[in-house]
Amino acid sequence: MTGKKTVLIITITLCLLAASVVLSGCGAEEKEDPMAGITSYKQLNDPKYRIGVVNGTIHGPNVEKKMPKAELLYFNTMTDLFTAVEMGKVDAIAEDDCSIIYYNAQNGDKLRIFDGYLQPFELAIAFPKTDEGKEMCGKLSEYIEKIKEDGTLEKIDKNWMAKEGAGELAVDYTKLPGPNGVLRMATTSTSPPFSYMKDNMTVGYDIDIVSRFCEEYGYGLEVVTMSFDGIIPAISTGKCDLAGNQIGITEERKESVEFSEPYYSGGAAVAVYDPDSAKAGGFLTRLKESLDKTFVREHRYKKFLSGILTTIMITILSAFFGTIVGFLVFMACRKGNRIANGVTRLCIWVIRGLPVVVLLMILYYIVFASVRVSEIFVPVVAFTITFGAAVYGMLTSSVGAIDRGQLEAARALGFSDLQTFFGVVMPQALTIFLPSYKAELVTLIKATAVVGYIAVEDLTRVGDIVRSRTYEAFFPLISVAIIYFLIAGILIFIVNRVELRIDPKRRKREDVLKGIKTND
Repeated sequence: MTGKKTVLIITITLCLLAASVVLSGCGAEEKEDPMAGITSYKQLNDPKYRIGVVNGTIHGPNVEKKMPKAELLYFNTMTDLFTAVEMGKVDAIAEDDCSIIYYNAQNGDKLRIFDGYLQPFELAIAFPKTDEGKEMCGKLSEYIEKIKEDGTLEKIDKNWMAKEGAGELAVDYTKLPGPNGVLRMATTSTSPPFSYMKDNMTVGYDIDIVSRFCEEYGYGLEVVTMSFDGIIPAISTGKCDLAGNQIGITEERKESVEFSEPYYSGGAAVAVYDPDSAKAGGFLTRLKESLDKTFVREHRYKKFLSGILTTIMITILSAFFGTIVGFLVFMACRKGNRIANGVTRLCIWVIRGLPVVVLLMILYYIVFASVRVSEIFVPVVAFTITFGAAVYGMLTSSVGAIDRGQLEAARALGFSDLQTFFGVVMPQALTIFLPSYKAELVTLIKATAVVGYIAVEDLTRVGDIVRSRTYEAFFPLISVAIIYFLIAGILIFIVNRVELRIDPKRRKREDVLKGIKTND
């Protein structure tokens, strides 16, 4: 793909998307409010209504219990949930009252909240059901009781629930000395005001409480961000020491984890979008605001740069090691040993048939459950395995396409087995292999977008984090899409150059005949 084609495709894509934003913005002003006559969540108990909730929260079961006839839709993050109701993908949402109130405070009261709780709840910090976990849970419970009595918890509440959203951490957990060890806290970075990204640092209500606790009790604190539905598995398998992210106490969760003393009491609220709250302003004004919020404010461009680097590192390392692994396995099975080939085919069949996100979670929560390694180690291992399996298959078909007569001719000339393979077979097989390799490389780049499930802040995860702060989908998602496109284009360009270098039709005659006597 040439540079001109790449620029042209990106330009056309941006123009089409910009036009869609203009058209959708113009149409939004003319829409009537379909929920105008709905004043209670009980009226939503009808098959024609769609209710959205965040996956892994307690709100799904509550909706099923209170509104069994309504259609229930699950979303990965709170940002996706709020965006869905604003765009009309769902008719209403069920979420913590404090989160909806915070969202309204930051976005001009876009949601109309129904009176009455769908279900009251209490929030707490979760710990694993181990002796160490129970002991730590007891210490934090004592601390929460203490800050309730001395008024500190009330100050924390006002700090993070402020309309301006100007909450600040009282303790910089990155600088805690930790003489008694370091605690790893599982959380998300997309659930304001309890846990979210601000100035390239995870902050929030829960982080504030735990960091104050760590300072008083002499612990260091490492915050590990992941998707919400991965938090409970992270502490139950020992990957993290505690979890805090707006976690409601339920009887079912008590079977898996220990809960501290509750620090917040509230309830699940139901809300619908209020079209009368839509912001006025032209397209250019909204465009400028979106650009500022996505890249400039809080230096969010640094998060994008960090996410790009992580994605590139995972891709390059996985492609490098996967190519080596695939080649070595192919060489080991090349001679046709029945046992080796049988085991290899079984392993390849399992790997290729397993969704990569499932493989990631198996490696993270089971195989390496008790091992604390670099954040990109597990993704690199997972994608090395899957890419290696693909390389093995491509090599098998590429080498198999070479006429066996050439092998016999090379051996008749006295070439050894390895000389025949590397000097005669492999150069021809590469011309068949590289086009498939390029396609698999693009697939690998796109597949890395799921690493956010296991607490890795790659490019896609950074886009989610930024969306959780801006509550806008357009620029974060389009920016992520274009960056993936450019990364893929650069890697394909490199492989194309290699392909041209080894193409016999494009090589000079002297290079092709190098080492061969032509004057005999």
